[in-house]
Amino acid sequence: MSIIIKLYGDLKKKISLEKEYNGIPKTIEIEIDNSRTILDILKKFNIEENEISHTFVNGNLCGLGIKIKDGDRIGLFPKRMGIMFAEIPLSNSIQITIKLSDDLRKYGLAEAIVNLPNGSTINSILKKFRIPNDKRELLILLNGKPCSDKNSVVEKGNIIEFFLK
Repeated sequence: MSIIIKLYGDLKKKISLEKEYNGIPKTIEIEIDNSRTILDILKKFNIEENEISHTFVNGNLCGLGIKIKDGDRIGLFPKRMGIMFAEIPLSNSIQITIKLSDDLRKYGLAEAIVNLPNGSTINSILKKFRIPNDKRELLILLNGKPCSDKNSVVEKGNIIEFFLK
């Protein structure tokens, strides 16, 4: 089972030392073996989440937690190219509810309904709202249950609550 990956911009350097023309993505075909999500692909190529701006699977904007399958075409774009996608409608989006405790209110409203690309993770929500989790321990509830895995994929209708312990 294989997939095709197109790496754009600076991400091309992660897999190739050859000189390449700017603007031409590096295309590779790989076996997906144990790779089940885009996050697995990033690990395979030593690409950090914070290096990625946008991810597309089969032409659809998606989050890093999206499941991949045989024959998928994946496009990975670096942060430096993020402005190119500023107005992409989230046609492949899900709607979730975010709730912030009083301690985190400076990062957003007490409660907000947001649209995210399908396959988004808790970690991507933290980044979107710019909620740091390095100063004090963050408690995350996913549909009322504690969630310690920040790579957990959120689904349509989920309620995610953030608290400081």
